[in-house]
Amino acid sequence: MRLRTLVRTSSALPALPLALVLVILYYSSGTSEQIAFWPYPYAPTLVQQPIELMYAVTYAVVSAAAAWQGARLKEAGVWQAAPFRPAWQIIALALVPVVALGWLMFITPVVMAFVQIPTWPTLDSLPPLLLGMALCCAHALIGFSIGRWIRPIIAAPTLMCLVFVIVAFPHSMNPPWLRHIMGEYSAQLGFGETATFVSMVAQLLPTGGVAVAVALIWIGRWHIAVRAGLGTALALASVTGAYAITANWNFNPSLNAGQVTVVCSGKAPEVCMPEQAGDDLAVVSAEVRTTYAQLKTYGVVKDVPDTVRDSIIYGRFEPKPSTTTAYIPLSLAHKNDAVVATIVDGTPKFGCDATPEAIITVNMWLAGRLGRAISFESIASGNPFYTRSQHDKIAKAVDEVSRKPVDEQRAWYRQMLKDGCEGAAP
Repeated sequence: MRLRTLVRTSSALPALPLALVLVILYYSSGTSEQIAFWPYPYAPTLVQQPIELMYAVTYAVVSAAAAWQGARLKEAGVWQAAPFRPAWQIIALALVPVVALGWLMFITPVVMAFVQIPTWPTLDSLPPLLLGMALCCAHALIGFSIGRWIRPIIAAPTLMCLVFVIVAFPHSMNPPWLRHIMGEYSAQLGFGETATFVSMVAQLLPTGGVAVAVALIWIGRWHIAVRAGLGTALALASVTGAYAITANWNFNPSLNAGQVTVVCSGKAPEVCMPEQAGDDLAVVSAEVRTTYAQLKTYGVVKDVPDTVRDSIIYGRFEPKPSTTTAYIPLSLAHKNDAVVATIVDGTPKFGCDATPEAIITVNMWLAGRLGRAISFESIASGNPFYTRSQHDKIAKAVDEVSRKPVDEQRAWYRQMLKDGCEGAAP
């Protein structure tokens, strides 16, 4: 059969406009903003995040189109017209356009992401995409088989809704392991994170096992009871295997962190960022050292850490800071021109739940010492009870303190820490 005829007669063709509309809708409704959040291009994120929301809808479209295709072949009498043609050949020809439609729904948003954030895909970025492409084949075979026995007007819409619910809903359900075996890799990979092989296996096993079990039904060598028994055993074994892998997982799947090359610059402190930072490293490194020098001058910190590492490197598994190493989201802070503010906010000051007025006063004073200013609007946006008169009063007090010698400012700071704690509610 010619390719043009194969495509023209396939149920995938009328489904193509709907599929492309869904891809564009899902991408524009949130994915484009999510991938733009990260300061530097990172291929695993640009592959996984665009297709995370596409898994369920793609499987649903593929299943429905395959069911319709299976029913049409039966109604057309294809099985009777070609009794000596291998069943696998008929099924493969019928499902090639359907599977291609599913692959297109996965590949298109990934291409859109790489166009929006230019970089090249890497080998460790591909597993989530390959998972979806493999399960498209599985869902197509299952849908085609169901379509052979149920009328298309019933099979297609029912299967579309059922597959979508089975794949998408466990993401918001308990127990957590359910979301890790339905074929939707919803990890929200961050910078420095990659999918693990075992997480891909867990997602692949249940649906893949059912697809292989269905394939056994099509093999005519053994008695139907034998094929049905083997298929049932295989499907149960696949689900059991996936459960054994994921039973102790929490809402996060198995994933790798810290999968980027790190480069460092300077001393006292040494500043380390991902190699994607490029020339930003020198700028951030100088800003970090200047900030810590000022903090030490005014007694805010006693010792400067030996190393400041960009916490974005570690994804969601940021190590605990120590007396020698600090972990700060330098890349994100630099993107937002907030390196100084991020360091100051992350530096312990009060050893208690201090009064809001004391916290604002100290923060405004520190910002001034570091060449920054805290506006009334930035405070009021998080505290609706903060008034302009309060701000003016604090600003005047801070201005008076800032004119004093460094030693007096250090003494004032120590006293503010004490007064802020003593004035706090017990």
